[in-house]
Amino acid sequence: ATIEVTNELFMRFDPTHDSRHESRHGYQFGRVGYPMTDPKAPVLRVSWHDAMAFCEWLSERIGRRFTLPTEEQWEWACRAGTATDFWFGNLGADYTSRASLGDASLSEFAACTARGNYTQAVVLDNANRYDDWVPKDDSHDDGSFLTAQAASYGANPWGLHDMHGNVWEWTLSERHQGRKIVRGGSWYDRPKRCTSSYWLDYPPYQKVFNVGFRVVCEATP
Repeated sequence: ATIEVTNELFMRFDPTHDSRHESRHGYQFGRVGYPMTDPKAPVLRVSWHDAMAFCEWLSERIGRRFTLPTEEQWEWACRAGTATDFWFGNLGADYTSRASLGDASLSEFAACTARGNYTQAVVLDNANRYDDWVPKDDSHDDGSFLTAQAASYGANPWGLHDMHGNVWEWTLSERHQGRKIVRGGSWYDRPKRCTSSYWLDYPPYQKVFNVGFRVVCEATP
């Protein structure tokens, strides 16, 4: 798929799903956090089992076989014929028009409640390390604080968006005791964790705050 599965699409399969919100940090009262439910943004907090169930539903609806990519398929598609850390270059390359990664905008987590208004937050100037503690790449700002709407950034040479960043993506592959591999990094991860080769793994039942998925459609004869 050229984009990750969105909230809008996943809720056609499961209307009860909620990608919920990202909790705010610091001295904040009266507001629970930042919503992650934009219909056009990638779905979050779906387990590997949820992603596979969606693939089965989509296969029945479309009449062709949809599934998750293996991590080898995922990396092949991500690289799109390149051999660098990212499809657009190596670590240190300017990613601001190509990916939503853990950049300078994560400083927005260092906020306090606005005086006289408990529903608003004010970003702290010169925040100390106890307020502004999220690891980030301070040298870039890609214009997106949390997840971005699908295809907000440029596609790789094969027309695929958000292969780096935005949300981690489940794959069919596993490494340790049935834990499933995720690839690609997210809006919360520094560039070194969002390269074409970097991976993490989670139990297939876990619903992770920055993990979603994209589907592949098996070729027909």
